[in-house]
Amino acid sequence: MTAVVNFDSTTRTVIDGRKLGFCKLIVERKTCKVLGCHVIGERAVDIAEMAAIAIAAGMRVDELANIPLAYPTHAAVLIRAAVSAAKRLDLGVGWRAHEAA
Repeated sequence: MTAVVNFDSTTRTVIDGRKLGFCKLIVERKTCKVLGCHVIGERAVDIAEMAAIAIAAGMRVDELANIPLAYPTHAAVLIRAAVSAAKRLDLGVGWRAHEAA
């Protein structure tokens, strides 16, 4: 399954005036593990690098969703995508700062 979050919905990209882009997270339904990520836009390399760490660690999407980040940050788009995917898979998400996703 996939979850997509547009850059124009995150605070850091709005502040920087770099609202063009998106983050697409790919998750295996059965195991809930993060399989892949596509990022287009400002700081895409940094965001994809964070996704690569989650993939290499064998993280479940709800584990990624529960990582607290500094605010505001570009990586929030990845966490919002993880929150969206976790909710669609009926997984618990405890990090309230990303509840709007």
